Amino acid sequence: MLLNIIKRSFANQKKAMLLMIASVAVGTAMAASLITISLEISGKVSKELRSFGANILIEPRLEGLADISGQKRYLRQEDIVKSKTIFWRHNILGISPFLDTESEISVSGVKETVRLVGAWYEKGLPLPGEAKEFPAGIKTVSPWWYIEGQWPDQADKVVAGTSLAARLGIKKGDSLMIDGKGFVVSGILETGGNEDNELYMDLGHLQEFKNLSGRVSRVYVSALTTPMDKFAYKDPKTMSRPEYEKWYCTGYVTSIAKQLEEVFYGSRTKPIWQVAETEGKVLERLRLLIYFLCGIALAASALGVSTTMIMSLLRRIDEIGLMKATGADSSKIITIFVSEGFVIGTIGGLLGYALAIAAAQYIGMKVFNSAVEHKALLLPVAIGSALVISIAGTILPIRRALRIKPAVVLKGAG
Repeated sequence: MLLNIIKRSFANQKKAMLLMIASVAVGTAMAASLITISLEISGKVSKELRSFGANILIEPRLEGLADISGQKRYLRQEDIVKSKTIFWRHNILGISPFLDTESEISVSGVKETVRLVGAWYEKGLPLPGEAKEFPAGIKTVSPWWYIEGQWPDQADKVVAGTSLAARLGIKKGDSLMIDGKGFVVSGILETGGNEDNELYMDLGHLQEFKNLSGRVSRVYVSALTTPMDKFAYKDPKTMSRPEYEKWYCTGYVTSIAKQLEEVFYGSRTKPIWQVAETEGKVLERLRLLIYFLCGIALAASALGVSTTMIMSLLRRIDEIGLMKATGADSSKIITIFVSEGFVIGTIGGLLGYALAIAAAQYIGMKVFNSAVEHKALLLPVAIGSALVISIAGTILPIRRALRIKPAVVLKGAG
């Protein structure tokens, strides 16, 4: 009998039923597509935020008397390629070594001691067992650096920071003396930071010039990370074995830094917290925004279903009154409306699932410029969202239906 009632209801209210199915499908598509995006948002947004710069710094470890006396220590350049051997190696997007030295420069008779830094701007690192080189250099960790001219490609060329150049009257193409040797300024560097007061050379050329072959002072790493939560800030030394394994195998900036420290001999690594914490806050707020929009989409669709179903109820008052007069109790009335909602939700959920696939791909391409991976979770999420919408939409109509008094309705009908 229930099946016949539902069939008759759909047959007699085709427009209303189609409107409710459409409302459920649209709400489901919005909610399911946003949830799909949220599952990948950490990696995609973290990758976009890599334009903020490196989030891990590797330095030589100084302890005891070496730290007190200010002894100069270096990292080994050969360890750089080992960063692509750690557990989270695929999360390492960029890496750039720097060699810091001091030199005396002479320009037009003016002498000054400046910081002379060696670095790679753009360099491909060969990885063992892989045909494709790994991109390294300043361009991978500080993409906002602007050079008017070109990065030094010869041993006798340097790049001058814009503040240093302005102070000493240096222009692109000028000649200057560094520690008694002649160099040509191949470009002017502008970063908006301390680098604007420094001179830069190619790393290999500076190592040769200063007789520091294979040595670097610091290494910046740009890595995709998982936003820091309360557990991530826990001291690894106080963790139990299971906790440590969980921490170590989660892509926190702290755990990736720890793994890098293990492959760089004599190193000390630390997250660049300004960058890492900013990324975490951005990701957390984006997730909250997505969940908020999902809630609005579900509520709006449920309201649409509820409104349409109430309008439908007004045309079915006589039917409900007659059912009550012939012995139908509240549970049977509720069953009819919930069953109709279930059918509407199932059909709307399947349509919403198809729309969600297209919507998620569209959002992925427009916002992140990359496709969103289709996940098997999308179908149950879509169906579940649709059922939530449709069942929630039956609450008000059911309450109205339960208040119908058979005697009043049938008297009026007569």
